[in-house]
Amino acid sequence: MSTRSGLDDRSSFLPDSKTIEILHVEDDRSFADLVSTFLEREHEAFSVHTETDPREALAALRGDETAYDCVVSDYDMPGLNGLELLERVRRERPNLPFVLFTGKGSEEIASEAITAGVTDYLQKSGGTEQYRVLANRIRNAVERYWAERYMNRGLEAIETARDGISILSEDGHVEYANTACAEVLGYDREDLIGRHWETFYRDDDVEEVYDVLLPEARESRWRGPTTFIRRDDEPVEVDHTLSYTDDGSLICTLSRSNADGAVSRDLSAKERAMDEAPIGIVLTDPRADDNPIVYANEEFGDLTGYDRSEVIGRNCRFLQGERTDEERIDRIRSAIDAEEPVTVELRNYRKDGTEFWNRLRIAPIYDEDDDLYRFVGFQDDVTERKRREDRLRSNSAHLEALFTDSPDMIAVHDADGVIRNANRRLCEELGYTEAELVGRTVWDLDPTVDPKEARSFWAGLPTNEPRRFEGELERRDGSTFPIEIHLIRMDIDGEDRFVAIDRDITEQRARESELLERNERLDRFASVVSHDLRNPLTVAEGRIELLREEHESEHVEEIDDALDRMRGLIEDLLVLAQDGEDALDVSRVELADLTRTCWDAIETGDATLRIETDRTVRADREQLRQLLENLVVNAVEHGGDDVTVTIGDTETGFYVADDGSGLPATDADVFEAGYSTVEGGTGFGLHIVENVVETHDWEVTAENGPAGGARFEISTSAGE
Repeated sequence: MSTRSGLDDRSSFLPDSKTIEILHVEDDRSFADLVSTFLEREHEAFSVHTETDPREALAALRGDETAYDCVVSDYDMPGLNGLELLERVRRERPNLPFVLFTGKGSEEIASEAITAGVTDYLQKSGGTEQYRVLANRIRNAVERYWAERYMNRGLEAIETARDGISILSEDGHVEYANTACAEVLGYDREDLIGRHWETFYRDDDVEEVYDVLLPEARESRWRGPTTFIRRDDEPVEVDHTLSYTDDGSLICTLSRSNADGAVSRDLSAKERAMDEAPIGIVLTDPRADDNPIVYANEEFGDLTGYDRSEVIGRNCRFLQGERTDEERIDRIRSAIDAEEPVTVELRNYRKDGTEFWNRLRIAPIYDEDDDLYRFVGFQDDVTERKRREDRLRSNSAHLEALFTDSPDMIAVHDADGVIRNANRRLCEELGYTEAELVGRTVWDLDPTVDPKEARSFWAGLPTNEPRRFEGELERRDGSTFPIEIHLIRMDIDGEDRFVAIDRDITEQRARESELLERNERLDRFASVVSHDLRNPLTVAEGRIELLREEHESEHVEEIDDALDRMRGLIEDLLVLAQDGEDALDVSRVELADLTRTCWDAIETGDATLRIETDRTVRADREQLRQLLENLVVNAVEHGGDDVTVTIGDTETGFYVADDGSGLPATDADVFEAGYSTVEGGTGFGLHIVENVVETHDWEVTAENGPAGGARFEISTSAGE
């Protein structure tokens, strides 16, 4: 129902200095405060007044303290819902913009809202973008409201003005005259239309009009006394003003001079209001043949590509073309014949032949005798919205193709949780036919769903942005099983729908339960290691320092070395206990940079690092750091003070090698926990390497290199 998705750079009909007073009706105070904050941030001109009770909102509208320019209302509220509030507002303020901003979205509500005359309809969604959209919808609605109000005021002012006002065509024939003008000249209004201005002048004065009055009027404006000849051939003295509009029309005002020669103020509010309006406006004359256009504003020209001179005198059907819907044209004709307002969205054509979608609103205008006088047409370009709707329909068609034969369970439900469609896989898994599932609610099938919370969640879900969460499904026999749900909100054939793609995760849950139990055991173990061993070790290390200060003994250093080895064991045990406890945080890691970081963090003495790789691997950076540090430490400890450690590429991953003495000739598994050939070593370093490899689904081998030294190759291709 939106007429524009946002504001453009063209001059707005809204004066910059004028405050836009908004009445927001929302029973949730915290949400209402949030909306007010965002709206007033979006536009400085906005002033938002909030009512949490719809009845209080009605009282505020009736009060005379604030003249509200727009109402924004929720739908689901105590006392009165949004549509009931709209109905009551329309009784007293039939043209006041009313935007239904609701989390309760359905085609029934939207249809009722349109029928009830809502100005715009917007569903609440997640994120802050919804407030920007709402702000633009409000501003556009108020612009149209003010434009129409000012135009109507201008027309009414012209019709009821004491001054005579007439509009003449470029060639000088009367196209419009108000009652006062007709009375001054002694004609019926109908008799004035079509007459040339020369009819009302004395012959001797006509030349002066051509030579003086009209040229001055074209320059700016001409004003002065004039003697006209009435229909009864009697002269009448008037104060006379002439001015031209952009399209060449001549505006003529007449007023009888008062005693002091003062001239009544001329009135051109109608022209200004319509010319500056941000929407296309045309006036047509139903009393003339073929209901021709007698006025078109500048925005209409921008919208269609036609100059005003090209449209005056033509019926609006010149915008129609090959693909214009005849059924919608028939609706327009029927409304015009019945002198009733009508709103349609029509495929029209610009002057250059390009198509555009036009939201056209037509309304009749009556004169003081309640006779049909004009039709006014308001026109908006809604092409972009139509294109978005077409794209959504195309997406829906692809979804339909995947729906039937998908191996996943799929259900489609509406904003109230009612299932509208279910695929074969879901029916088979739950033991129902499709007919038995359709019409049930989501919480009928998933006992974990709370209806109120679910509706709130769906209302805030943005369109075409998938969400993932877990739930449960209950079979016909009462048994349940866990599921992973991928939910996406879509427009399917113009209807707000939620597509839930479900997968059975029973086996995954079993693995997670087993892993959870294992991790709990590791947690308990880590707690013992961390607290119960570290604390007494810290005490022992402190006492050794005191003992070293008081006594010289060869045993002190031996005890200190043993304590260092115990601390190393504790640190390695904690690493092993924590491996696999947290989910992998996988990202792309540059091996060279991480290896340099590890090298700088450990004691390497006179050893040398050689980097021969620029490879990037997908890994958990922290765990990969543990792997590299332990391989470097292993090389330095076993290779000697001047060892060179090299990291380079293999076809399937990378290697870490040294030029030391190499691995011992033994059948022992170097990755086994506790294995070490260095005195004082914990034996857990390479075991940690193996754990990291297994966690990533990689592979590791250990062997002596062709030129001596140990070489560890890690194949990452399986994990990538």
